[in-house]
Amino acid sequence: MLDPHSLNISGIRWGQELLWLTFLDEPIVATYDPDQEQCEIKLWFTHPVTAVCPTPEGLWLIAGGGKLGRRVVLWSLEQNSSIREFDCPDGAATGMALDGRNLWLTHRRNRKLFCMDSNDGQVRWLIRTEKENSSPDVYDGNLWLIECDPGPLAHWSPAGQARYSFIRYDTARERVMERIPVPFTPSCMTFDGKRFWYTQPDEKGFHSVARETLTKKTAG
Repeated sequence: MLDPHSLNISGIRWGQELLWLTFLDEPIVATYDPDQEQCEIKLWFTHPVTAVCPTPEGLWLIAGGGKLGRRVVLWSLEQNSSIREFDCPDGAATGMALDGRNLWLTHRRNRKLFCMDSNDGQVRWLIRTEKENSSPDVYDGNLWLIECDPGPLAHWSPAGQARYSFIRYDTARERVMERIPVPFTPSCMTFDGKRFWYTQPDEKGFHSVARETLTKKTAG
C-alpha cells in the first residue's frame, strides 16, 4: 500500500470526502481517506503530475508535456483517456481550481492569477496580484490561495524573510477578503471547510490544522 507520508507531495486537494494527492516527479494520482488512513493509487499517467482537481466530469490535472512544458488535462477515469487538453498559460502553473466553468491557475513568480475557460482553454481574465500566490482551491464558492510576501528583494530575498498566509480572494473585486497568517511555510494547500491540509517544502507527507486554531492565533 502506498504511504503518502514517505513521499514528497506536489499537489493536495479535498474532494469527495477524500484527499487527492500528486507526488513530486511522479506520474501518479492517489486518494487518501483520513478516517481509514488508507491511500489508493487512482491513476498512472504518462508524465509527472503536479496538481489534481477532482470533479464529477473527471480529474483536472497539471502535467508535463504540451508546447510550453506543462499542460492542463481533463482525464476520464471511466474511459481511461483524455477529454480535453490545453497548454498552461505562460508555460507554468502552481496549482489549479475549478469554479463553475472557470479554471483558476496561479503563476507565483509572475504574480498572476489566470481565469481559463474550461471548455476551450482560452484565458478570459488575468489578474495581477500584489503578492505571490499559489495553490488555488475553491470551497463553497470561495477562492482560497497561499499568499507569500517574499520580502523586500522579492524572490531574491533570504528565505527567512518570507511571510505566508492563507487568503480568501474576491476575484470580482480583485481584493483579499480574509487573510490568515500561518506560522509555517506551505508549499500546497486545500480547505475542507473546517481544516486546512498542507505540505511543506523538502518535507515528506502532509499536515492539517483547524481554521479555528489559526484564526485564534491571529486574534491573539
